[in-house]
Amino acid sequence: MSHRARIEEVIRYIGRVDPELIASLRDEGLFPEDEVSFEEAEELRVAIVLMRDMGVNAAGVDVILRMRHRLLTLQSRTEEALHLLLDDRS
Repeated sequence: MSHRARIEEVIRYIGRVDPELIASLRDEGLFPEDEVSFEEAEELRVAIVLMRDMGVNAAGVDVILRMRHRLLTLQSRTEEALHLLLDDRS
């Protein structure tokens, strides 16, 4: 069973977050649920940093989060392939 946290708890942990920021993310279709998984909480943290500290708009955050997910998936697959290659050499 995966643990979930309420978005309000994640925001409290992150600190200073304008409620309009969360509303604009939700308008973009991001974080529609009131509870998030650990992975989604990390994405929410990244989204808030992008918007609050770097001036990225909600649509840009959506694109960045999708690219980030693809990059993390590619990194994981690359590491798996490397381990398989190294195991085959043994």
